[in-house]
Amino acid sequence: MSYHIIHILQHNSYLSVDHGFLVLKTKEQERRALLSEILIVVVAAKGVSFSGNALSEIIKNGGVILHCDEHYKPIGKTIGLPSVIHSQVFKRQVERDNTFNNKVWLKIIQAKIINQAETLDIIGAYHKLWEYINEKNWDEGNAARHYWKYYFMQFGKLAPAGREHFGAEHPINQMLNYAYAVLGALCHRSILAHGLNPCLGIHHKYRFKSEPLLYDLIEPLRPFCDLILFLAFQKDIDITMSNFAKEIAKNLATIKIRVHGKNIKFIHAIDQYISSVAQCFNTGYIKLLTIPEIQDLQC
Repeated sequence: MSYHIIHILQHNSYLSVDHGFLVLKTKEQERRALLSEILIVVVAAKGVSFSGNALSEIIKNGGVILHCDEHYKPIGKTIGLPSVIHSQVFKRQVERDNTFNNKVWLKIIQAKIINQAETLDIIGAYHKLWEYINEKNWDEGNAARHYWKYYFMQFGKLAPAGREHFGAEHPINQMLNYAYAVLGALCHRSILAHGLNPCLGIHHKYRFKSEPLLYDLIEPLRPFCDLILFLAFQKDIDITMSNFAKEIAKNLATIKIRVHGKNIKFIHAIDQYISSVAQCFNTGYIKLLTIPEIQDLQC
């Protein structure tokens, strides 16, 4: 098990609770983890069963269960019902107009493109994103096309032809989608914890079975997953999906980043970021927004 993010990769596993611990039983072994320390349980195996208490206790402790098929494709989430802890935050989220939302969205996109540029610098890719940034060209679509072109080039012959979002067939795209799903579960948990409604987006619009605020807030964090994937391939060019699942969980739970002069875990930086979004809505001050930056990673 990885600390904070637990992967269930063995078929026919059984999960129960005992004296404040989540207990995982398989034919070969029994393992335990404190319920209070679990952020996500990722189920990526067949025949996994939960006791009724296990499901309720994971959710009661603020955890999220991410369900994947046998190919590690995320297919659903089990998460607690939205409970508006800070009613004032929710009220302000509803009241903010398009002008305010557009300003927040611009800050988010600026952070995303800067993080993409930092990622390309770290992996040694030639690119022109800094030119876009210096010219204040915040065209997300254009930046994304440029980014993926030079990001994938660094994988050489292993590179996919392009970015696949749904039904990805190339292993690199499958790993990216999986990493984003785990990251999204972390963000979703914090969104609910800070009294925000995931159905009320800043930029993305609500569609059936969608969570537009989650899609909005995850954007500047995606390059962190991109960097983790590239570094994983550098260590092991033949890395499998099951091994990458463990790698992304370990990194998201343990890497540190400098925020306000302190080194904190990335998972805590995510929570601070979403807390700052809630503060922006509550006060109307966009300057309160604090978005994690790749350049602040403590490697």
